[in-house]
Amino acid sequence: MTESAISRIGAATGIASVVVTFIGFGVHGALPTDTTADAVETYVKSVSASQAGIGNYLELLGYLLFLAFAAYLYAVGRAGGANSSHWLNVLGLAAAITYISVSAFAIAGQVVMVNWAKAGADPKTVLGAYMLDSAAFTLSFEIAALFLLAVGVVLWSRHVALRLIGVSGVFVGLVLFVTGLISTASIQSSSSQIGYTVFSLWTVIAGIYLVIRPAPTARAA
Repeated sequence: MTESAISRIGAATGIASVVVTFIGFGVHGALPTDTTADAVETYVKSVSASQAGIGNYLELLGYLLFLAFAAYLYAVGRAGGANSSHWLNVLGLAAAITYISVSAFAIAGQVVMVNWAKAGADPKTVLGAYMLDSAAFTLSFEIAALFLLAVGVVLWSRHVALRLIGVSGVFVGLVLFVTGLISTASIQSSSSQIGYTVFSLWTVIAGIYLVIRPAPTARAA
């Protein structure tokens, strides 16, 4: 398999990550917008335990595909980047791994919330699981922002196309950081949805461009 074909596969994982994650969202349904026991109870009654399990399993698969995309961007950054900026490349990959770990914890919280409720747990206990899930989700934005900032700075020094991906990544990272901060300060805020949507769009657009025009992933000898 040629280097360009392998590069296209890596880029495609970014597109696939968003698609699969949103399919998972669709399967388990929209989570409550209000942090009340009644809102959580209404949500739990609207889904089955297997529906929630499959949806969250697919959602986690989407996040794992994003990890593959992050590893691909690490290779792209390493292939043409200066040795002095390699620590930023490593930082970006480490941030991506941490982001996936925290997101997996949040996803587990959703499954626990539904299963506890189905087993007859106290509504306030179930609400606590949902609030933990929500907090982990918004706090993960800070980690994802670090990933975007690190990768963005590395790609900023490359040719024009990759530079645009890098500059836009830095911008999206700042948006993600701010929306995560607002949503963590006020759990009722909907700004997290804005931040996540912008992040997802950046991932898809960057992935599509890099599929069309694959970047080198092998470091020159």
